[in-house]
Amino acid sequence: MTASLRDQLLGAADRRPVPPFVLLLPAGWVSVEPTREVFGQLASRASAVFRSVHRPDLDAQMRSMTERAADEFLRRDPVRLIYQERVPAELMLPLAITAVRATEPHGASLDGRVRALVRDHGARPLDDAGVVMRWVTDGSQELAGGRVTTRSFNYLIPVPGTGRREALLFSAVLPTSAGEALDERSIAAYGVLVDAIMSTFRWSGE
Repeated sequence: MTASLRDQLLGAADRRPVPPFVLLLPAGWVSVEPTREVFGQLASRASAVFRSVHRPDLDAQMRSMTERAADEFLRRDPVRLIYQERVPAELMLPLAITAVRATEPHGASLDGRVRALVRDHGARPLDDAGVVMRWVTDGSQELAGGRVTTRSFNYLIPVPGTGRREALLFSAVLPTSAGEALDERSIAAYGVLVDAIMSTFRWSGE
């Protein structure tokens, strides 16, 4: 089979699978292979919560946001989707973590991207070894029901054996203005949660 133009540009045609890795997740969280069906289940669970509290406006916003996230995520090189599945409705958080494989065109090193993240977004190591780079970005999306602001907690981890030409990019996108806006203290608490999860990352066998 002839490799696609995208695979040729990214050097993906002869890439190895991402090595297995371990994350210690809180009770009720799962890590699954990302598919559109899984995103649909995630949207349905959130929808049930919003309907139970009589917030059809938030239901519409979350469905729109989830559909857009699925489209963008599945167009990339998706690896895992991490989210709450087995928790009571009242304990569900408006947060999921995605993981994609990150590369540069023509198999170039990711060092230039890391330098730009440090310069432009204040990226810093999450761990003492400096393996996991962390940064935060703010954004907004125009969705059904209005504009929603977001904060993204991002983590870049080089894939071993690739000469720093491949990495895993984990992102957790938090809606900060859907319904009642979150204050900075609440947003920071979500960041602490994601940091705690990501601090347990290790490659299998290490």
